[in-house]
Amino acid sequence: MKYRTVFAAIVILLGLAAQLFAAEVEDKFKEGQELLDAWRISQAEELAVKSLRDNPKSPDALDFDARVKFYQGRYQEALASIDRALTIDSNVKQRQGLKLLSQFTVDVIKTLKRYESAHFVLYLDEKRDGILATHALDALEKSYQAVGAELGYYPKEKVRVEVAPDAPSFNAISTLSLRDIEETGAVGICKFNKLMIISPRALSLGYRWVDSLSHEYLHYAIVGLTNNQAPIWLHEGMARFYETRWRKPVPPKEAAEDYLTPANQTLLVQALEKNQFVGFKKMEPSLIHLETPEQVQLAYAEAASAIDYINQSKGKAGVRELLATLNETSTSEAISKVLGLSFDAFEVQWKNFLKQKGLKEIEGTRVRRLKVKKDQNEDQEIVELKEIQSAVARNRTHLGDQLSNKGRTVAAANEYQRALQASPHSPIILNKLGRVLIQMNRYPEALTPLKKALDLDPDNGGTYVQLGRIYHATKNYQETKNALEEAIQINPFNPLIFKLLTEVYASLGEKEKAQLAKASLDKLLGAN
Repeated sequence: MKYRTVFAAIVILLGLAAQLFAAEVEDKFKEGQELLDAWRISQAEELAVKSLRDNPKSPDALDFDARVKFYQGRYQEALASIDRALTIDSNVKQRQGLKLLSQFTVDVIKTLKRYESAHFVLYLDEKRDGILATHALDALEKSYQAVGAELGYYPKEKVRVEVAPDAPSFNAISTLSLRDIEETGAVGICKFNKLMIISPRALSLGYRWVDSLSHEYLHYAIVGLTNNQAPIWLHEGMARFYETRWRKPVPPKEAAEDYLTPANQTLLVQALEKNQFVGFKKMEPSLIHLETPEQVQLAYAEAASAIDYINQSKGKAGVRELLATLNETSTSEAISKVLGLSFDAFEVQWKNFLKQKGLKEIEGTRVRRLKVKKDQNEDQEIVELKEIQSAVARNRTHLGDQLSNKGRTVAAANEYQRALQASPHSPIILNKLGRVLIQMNRYPEALTPLKKALDLDPDNGGTYVQLGRIYHATKNYQETKNALEEAIQINPFNPLIFKLLTEVYASLGEKEKAQLAKASLDKLLGAN
C-alpha cells in the first residue's frame, strides 16, 4: 500500500509536467518548441540566447531557456532558469510543472553514473544496475549502425540514455505512470531529446530491455528524419519492425516475422477473422491511451505489419522516401506519393497483404502483463503462481514447488505433469517441469517442455536460463552461450547466467568476455 501511495503522489505532482511540452506557449517561442521537439537543439539554443539577451527579465524567455537546457541534459541549469522565472511570475501552471519535472529529474540523475561510447551517453545506477552498462552500450552502438544502414540516419550529437532504477524514478523522469507500465507495457520512452527505460530489475520477470533501448532509438531517429512529423502508427510500426535489427540483421525482402511475437500473431489472426482492428487513427496520440494490453499489442502488430508491407512493396528506398516526404506534406499525401495509393486504398492493400501471409493462431499464447516489483525481495514462486490462470493448475503447481523444495524431485515432476493437464500451455509450469527434470539429470526429456515454453513465450528469460543449464551440462557450449546471452537481454540479474558464461567463454577461448562475465557475477554477489 505504501508503495502505491508514494507512486500515486508522484503521478499527481507530475500531472502538470506530463503536459508541459505539449502546452500552448507564447507565439514567439512556439517555433522554438517545435525546434526542440524535432531535436534541432542548436537552433533552439540560439533563439533562447537571443531572447534572453533582448529581454533578460522576461519570464517567458527564461522558461524557454530552461526548456532548452532541459533538452540538453543540463538539468541543474534548467532548474536555475525556471527558478528565476518563478521569482518574476509564479502563477503560470506550466512553469510550475517545469519546476517539478526539473527537480525530480535532478534528484534521480544525481544518483546515476555516467558511461559513454562512440555515439551514446548512458546514465544508470552503478550499484544496482552496473551490469547493464556494457550490454546496453554494445546494443545501442549496433542499433546505431543497423538503423543507419536501413534509414540513413546518423545523429551528429551523442544520444543521451537514462535507465531509471525503479518505478517511481521512471515516473519522475519520463512522466509515465504505474498503470502505463503494467497495463500497456510502457517500459521505455523517447522524449525530451533522450531515451529512457526502466531497469529490468524493477519488474518481476524482467522484459526485453535491450530491444526496448533499440526501439526508443528508432523513435529518436524517426523524429530526426521527419522533423517530428510522423504519425504514431508509423512511429510505433517502424520502431517495432526494426527494433531487433541490432541482433538479427536480415535482408529487406526477407524480414520474416521477427516483429510478431506468438501473441501478436494470434491477435492479428483474430482481428482479420472478426475484422476488428484498432485502426491507425485510434492509435493517436499514443498507444498508452488504449484500454487493454491486448489492444496495445494488437496496435503494435498492425502498425509493424504495415511497415512490413511498405518495406516489401517499395524496399529500403521506399521507406526512406516516405520518411523524407513527411518533412514536406501530410501522411496521406506522403503515402500517395510513395505508394501511389490513397490512404484508404493503402489500408485495404495492407489488410490483403496480411491475409496473404498465412498467419496462424498459436494456441495457448496470451499477452503478458508486466508487473512492477513492490519488494526487491519478493518471493519468485508466489509471483509465478499468480501468472497461472487455472486454479486447479495453480494448486498442483504449488504442491509441486513444495515437493521440489524438499528435494522430492520425482513427486514434484508428477505434480507439474498433473498441473499441465489443467493448463497445458502455461510457460511457467513448463519451465518448472523442465527445471526439476534437469535436477534429475534427465536432460533430453527436459528439452521438450522448455522448447514448448519458448514457442509460447519467447520473451521469458527463465526459459533461456534452463536451456543454458542443459546445454552446459551436455557440454554444448555454443548453444549454452546463445541461450544465456538471450537471457541477459530479458533479465540479467540471475547470478547463474554469469557463472555459467564465465566457464563457457573460457572454454570457447573468449577471454575478454569471460572476464566481463566474472566481473558481472562478482557485482551480483556483492564482491568488491
